[in-house]
Amino acid sequence: MNFSLIKNTEKLVTKPAITSLIHSIFPLLDSSASQDGKEFPKGYALKPYHQAKHIGWTHYGVMIPELPAPHQFFSIMSVIGTPGALAFDTDHVFKDSPRNNATAVMGTAATYPDQFKGYSIPKECQLYEDGSHIQLGQNITITGNYPDYHVNARTTDFELNIKITNTDKVTWFIKSPIYDHFSLLSQYEGVVSYRGESQKINGLCTFEYASCISPYMIRDKAIPSAFKIPLDFFTYQIINLDDNTQLLLNDTRLKDVKIVSKAFIRGLDQYNQSFEAEFEVLSYQDKAAISPDGVEMNLPETFRWVIKDQQKIIAIINGCVDTPMIYGLGSGYVGAYHYKGEYQDTLIEGRGYIEYIDRQK
Repeated sequence: MNFSLIKNTEKLVTKPAITSLIHSIFPLLDSSASQDGKEFPKGYALKPYHQAKHIGWTHYGVMIPELPAPHQFFSIMSVIGTPGALAFDTDHVFKDSPRNNATAVMGTAATYPDQFKGYSIPKECQLYEDGSHIQLGQNITITGNYPDYHVNARTTDFELNIKITNTDKVTWFIKSPIYDHFSLLSQYEGVVSYRGESQKINGLCTFEYASCISPYMIRDKAIPSAFKIPLDFFTYQIINLDDNTQLLLNDTRLKDVKIVSKAFIRGLDQYNQSFEAEFEVLSYQDKAAISPDGVEMNLPETFRWVIKDQQKIIAIINGCVDTPMIYGLGSGYVGAYHYKGEYQDTLIEGRGYIEYIDRQK
């Protein structure tokens, strides 16, 4: 591949050009907005698509935004294959070629910091073609078929065993011919064990899946960072507003141009509704985080979300990160926070889960 040619054309990829592209073409490809209020389509296949000709990578995720101390939250964020995007590629942990590599961050606040691993898919993973068995090393196993799954996650001194029941309440982040990404409102029940002590847990969680093309479908070799898709900012957050209602928050940027800045609300008796949202970091942690490959990143300490329905403010969330931020969400971090705010003229307070990547220069 002629990287020098790409480098010469990179100057043409300006912020105004990207803004124009996103505003004009992206809505034509993405039909997620039309999915509000609809149930999850019956028969949708959550396949790993390893080495498929039309899919370059897939994602399986399970996130619990609130757990009892010392855990505070739980996250599995796995990627099978390699996206080819600046924010999410982690070339330094390649155990195989990009298409034969898998990565995952898994654990809780208690299991910090050893939660991120890379895997060779042919040597260390078991991926059933129908998606009924997804196993990454000896650490993560997800078995079942929609709507019922079993999740086992384990590291030294830690194990989580839960049964997950997906609802048909789906949030589509992107729905297009080349990229699908969604989250299912789910209920979980099971046991978390840490250093000989076990706790029964239950509540609302998310079960997530994505499948997408990637540049590695053309050439299964590492791409220099300067030539990756310039996705340079991402935050995704989850709050259980009550025992029945879940709030999702997402801000995604490409070369500092917002692709998505939305809030999504769904409940056990309510299909997804999407709203405009604005995210603002109010203060950063005292010390920048440094990743295993030496990338420095300023991580938020306090932040605010303002959620609007046709210009009317319906919610304000003020968050304060109070757990370690754990590396491995692509090139970024996961953690949890305490929040206070207001939702539909009612004061609210609780805990939330945060994923955060900032590769903006």
